[in-house]
This record gives sequence, structure tokens and C-alpha cells, in this order.
Amino acid sequence: MDADTQTLTPMPDGFCWKPRCHLDTLPTGLFLHGVQVASMQQRVDGSWLARLSPEDGLHAPLLLRPCSSFDAGRRGCELWALRHEQLLRRKVAKKLQWIQDHVVLRGRGKQLDPGNVLGRH
Repeated sequence: MDADTQTLTPMPDGFCWKPRCHLDTLPTGLFLHGVQVASMQQRVDGSWLARLSPEDGLHAPLLLRPCSSFDAGRRGCELWALRHEQLLRRKVAKKLQWIQDHVVLRGRGKQLDPGNVLGRH
């Protein structure tokens, strides 16, 4: 599954569902401009958990929510992302800026436009 997967809820630009890794067969990660902000995780018993990622780091709280189904969990992740959109956009913009400054470009190529990530047009 290479293509981005549509969201179940109408979402602002930049949000899409994709597999979290090459081993996933379902779109289990909610991404904002390529950065995962939430995910679905299947338990051993077959039920699903939504993992919400408002913060990064070792001491960030682990926010897990039980889901009645895969699609219900995806919809819940999307509603959570809508409620926290500005926080998530700031977090993603900061991460992408760090990557641009320290890892990827090193003076080459096209610069990222933070306005696109933050939702300013």
C-alpha cells in the first residue's frame, strides 16, 4: 500500500493515514506532513488501541485509548487531531525545521515553507 489513505473525517491539509512501516498491511498511522501524530495498534486479542502522540521524548505520557473497532479508532484519532491541530502543527513544524537545518539539506535543495506546515496560507 503505497498511496496515502483518505481520512474518515474531513481534515485540514497535510493529514493522511499510511502504514507506519513496511510490515503494516493497514493504514495504522495518522501523519501530518510525514510526521506520525497518532496511530492504531492491534492487541494480541485482536482488539485495537489508539495511541495519541501530543508530545515527544522519554518522559512524555503514553496516551492509549481502547477502540470498539479499527475504523472507530481511526475516527477517534482524527477527532483528537482536529482538537489539537495547532499544537500538532507547531510540533511538526519544529521537527521539520530541525531536520532541515541539521540533517537533510545542509545548504542544498529546496527549503521547507513553515507556513505550509503551520496551516497559514
